[in-house]
Amino acid sequence: MPKTVPLALLALAAVTVFHLTTFVLLLVPVLAAALLAYWRLLARRPHTTCRPCRGTGYRNSVLIYRSNGQCPTCTGTGHRARPGVRLLNVR
Repeated sequence: MPKTVPLALLALAAVTVFHLTTFVLLLVPVLAAALLAYWRLLARRPHTTCRPCRGTGYRNSVLIYRSNGQCPTCTGTGHRARPGVRLLNVR
């Protein structure tokens, strides 16, 4: 194996770095815009309908027929906080 790097490998490395840099420069603003849009959604609607109870606050038992109780996921309110409300400190 020769000790000098062939010119083709240097060219390939330069093109790869150029494409990665372009990709990152395009990806960062898109991700920032998506994060801002989600933050605005959290500010407007921080709670969503609880999926296990479908917003009723009660869940039917799987084992006992016609038995239901308070939903443990939403503690009977029918709403739960969206992912990111506590992380982004949205009030």
